[in-house]
Amino acid sequence: MKYFLNIILLILLFACIAPAQEKIELKKSDKLSGKTIDGKTVREAIGNVHFVQGNVDVYCNEAVQFIDDNKIELKGNVKIYQDTLSLFTSKATYLGNEKKAVCDGSVTLKDKNATLRADNGIYFFNDAKAIFKGNVIIVNPEYKITSDELTYLRNTEDSFARGDVVVNTDSAVIKAQSIDFFKRQGKTFAVNNVSIESDSSIIYSDTLTDLSFEDKSIASGKVKIVNLSNNLVVTCAYAENYDARKYSFVKGNSRLTQVENERDTLFIYSNILETFRLKPERYVAKENVEVIRGTFLAKSDTAVFARTLNENKDEVSLFPRPVVWQDNLQLTADSVYALMENKKLSEVYAKKLEGYPGSKYSFMLISNKDSFFAERFDQITGRDIRIKFENDSLKFVDVYKNSSSIYFAFENDKANGVNLVEGENMYITFNSQQQVSKIKVEKNVRGKFVPEAKMAEVSIRLPGFNLRSDKPTRKP
Repeated sequence: MKYFLNIILLILLFACIAPAQEKIELKKSDKLSGKTIDGKTVREAIGNVHFVQGNVDVYCNEAVQFIDDNKIELKGNVKIYQDTLSLFTSKATYLGNEKKAVCDGSVTLKDKNATLRADNGIYFFNDAKAIFKGNVIIVNPEYKITSDELTYLRNTEDSFARGDVVVNTDSAVIKAQSIDFFKRQGKTFAVNNVSIESDSSIIYSDTLTDLSFEDKSIASGKVKIVNLSNNLVVTCAYAENYDARKYSFVKGNSRLTQVENERDTLFIYSNILETFRLKPERYVAKENVEVIRGTFLAKSDTAVFARTLNENKDEVSLFPRPVVWQDNLQLTADSVYALMENKKLSEVYAKKLEGYPGSKYSFMLISNKDSFFAERFDQITGRDIRIKFENDSLKFVDVYKNSSSIYFAFENDKANGVNLVEGENMYITFNSQQQVSKIKVEKNVRGKFVPEAKMAEVSIRLPGFNLRSDKPTRKP
């Protein structure tokens, strides 16, 4: 039994003893001298110096070898090789026990996949890992990275860069304070002051995940997307961008702004916004949508803003049950389509959607700009309504199918009764003061004029009248 216990103790003893480190071997030098410092053996080698440790070859002009510490201080034209790796610097310390080179001067690392340069750095030969600092640049046929610091793993081609990082690839330029770049996986993770620029857009954000193999970028935190072709800017909390498809999906307090001649001319607010940057360009806003373009204001569940092939024309489609304001005009319907020419409202179409749950007739009202007559609203209702504008002023209104209107008469700016008109297919013309000047009804005409003295005897509100006060306003 005692014999077996001794054997076990010997096995445990050998298990606890660390394996002997591979010693650095001097192969060649033109001149060699030795001395003892603090009881340790030191050798100085000068001229065509060559050391070997396993599969690592070290060359330099001068070297001081600390034999007991298994390290070398290298100077002048330092070259270190390991298989396909080459490392060049002017001054370094090679630590044999850790099998690493600490480069104090400018350093260049080359392998079959990339070339890495920096002001200084450390390379770990067993781990195939480089930690470089100061004006770092790594170049590969498919990418280039510049940064203040960079850790490079040769076996996987992964790079972890910090400080003013810029990653250039064939498809994009990514900038951030911190970027993890996984080349073989086609993944890039960026944090802090992030931007990614491609052919058609720039995305700014707090964080970014770029999946190049999927042509997909995911941004979050104070996201801003700039369309380089038309000065459209989108801000939100979260975004997905597919640049090859020229498509983006954003959500979280999204805002689309168009900047022209250093002025903001278009605002679209929503919870969700999809952008299609093909020709013609199209933007689809969903949930709590608000639109502002000059004096044109709108609210709806969904809005589609499209740039036509004619650059001077824009289209806005709103549904379901939107409300639209233009100056003192309010329009409600199941759906509304608006055409803008040269940034001004040109035509508006309001439509009743037959069969749509809760469908209602289109309804237009015009408030009187004279506060004394604030309760007098010209009103028009019908299945569909077409409105024509010139220079932002109302010119005429066409009302289709069952039509009704109430419009107030004035003479020399004094109230002079009200006109009640019904029929099928109504055509109304307005004067320069946006007051009804002419009305034509195709058939089934019914109407009457009520003088001022008998106004109290009739209703001056058409069925469906609903004055809205929740106009969109620009958000800070």
